[in-house]
Amino acid sequence: MFFRRLLTESRPSSGRRSAGGADGPTETRMSANADKTLGVRGDDAPLAEAASDAARLEVPAGETEAMSEEYLGRVLDALGGVLSALARYPIDLPDRPAEETAGEMGRWQRHATLGFAVNDAAFQGTLPIPDRDWDGVVRAVTEQRREEHNYVEASISELRDALWVCVETLHKVVKTDHATGDVMDAQMQRARTALERMQTGSIKAEVLGAIMSIQTALTERKVQQEAQYTSLANRLDRLGKQLEEARRESSSDPLTGLGNRKLFDLMAPRAIQMFSLARQPVSLLMVDLDKLKLVNDMYGHQAGDQAIITLGKAMIRVFLRQSDVLCRVGGDEFAVILPNTDSKVAETLAHRVQDHLSRMPSPHPAMEFSMSASIGVAQLELYEELDEWFRRADQALYNAKRNGRERVVLADRPLKKSA
Repeated sequence: MFFRRLLTESRPSSGRRSAGGADGPTETRMSANADKTLGVRGDDAPLAEAASDAARLEVPAGETEAMSEEYLGRVLDALGGVLSALARYPIDLPDRPAEETAGEMGRWQRHATLGFAVNDAAFQGTLPIPDRDWDGVVRAVTEQRREEHNYVEASISELRDALWVCVETLHKVVKTDHATGDVMDAQMQRARTALERMQTGSIKAEVLGAIMSIQTALTERKVQQEAQYTSLANRLDRLGKQLEEARRESSSDPLTGLGNRKLFDLMAPRAIQMFSLARQPVSLLMVDLDKLKLVNDMYGHQAGDQAIITLGKAMIRVFLRQSDVLCRVGGDEFAVILPNTDSKVAETLAHRVQDHLSRMPSPHPAMEFSMSASIGVAQLELYEELDEWFRRADQALYNAKRNGRERVVLADRPLKKSA
């Protein structure tokens, strides 16, 4: 340990004086002794320079020792400040209350700086610096920080899961409200139609007026609910982006560095849930590399892997937002989720991917054709489920392949379900 080495090194002797009255040791020897006094290696710049300067200026040994003690005092003060900060701002852990952590860090702080015993209450003296438990100081701080790190990681994970449970629940509530509203609208329309056929004027006018008042109240409630859902969705979206950043790092495709199928299966339902709350457009792109089998057969699988990597790089250059979700979902098939993006903008971005890909270096020097990709685009429709959304985007990709490859095809709108 630094302090143990610092205090156990031999101190410089004043040496014999020469006949002319000068100190006996040479400048080189004084520099070496000064280095030993400060407990530094030749590459420890700040302390070594101080020792070297003292030697060149022929500082007397007593003053050099005073400099050494001053530096040691500064180091002990700094260490004491660190331990004191850990004791002052502890984290309340499940298995260790904050008060317990504060007490332990305080004991180590007093042990390191003042030499008090850590666990021996009967010990009344102070330990000299070489005899203090420096390994124990490091071990105590390391264990405490490890426990705090694990606790924070677990808490963030639980918060992330709770957040998306909240979003999923709200999504179901919105769908239920929508279904209930449709039923009420149908019943209101039937009542109005029946009343319009009646001939009793005063009753007819009064009931129709009541129906119109109810419909107006329901409309106002719906508008208010949608505004509240949108506000909540924006807040959840900001928090969700922060919480998901760490998770994305553990859900990446090893070949391209993009997300993997696991990430897509996690984020796609959440995109639908956020859409049902915020009502901002969201689009899905299915991207497939053209002629990958031909590249593998003619130039080898290494060239095929390089082609896949190149497509991934082209996508990264186009989809720049943090909220964009880029995933490799199959061998040469990619999926891109674009929040706050309608089909027209998504189509434009898809063409940019093709343009970037065509201008990127060939995965093999002997390859005589440029790389290209086929892309299907589907904008999520209101109350559409994931399976249908994915199917429409995949069908659009299939149509792009069938119609000659290197194309961007927009998906057909889903058929409206009858009530």
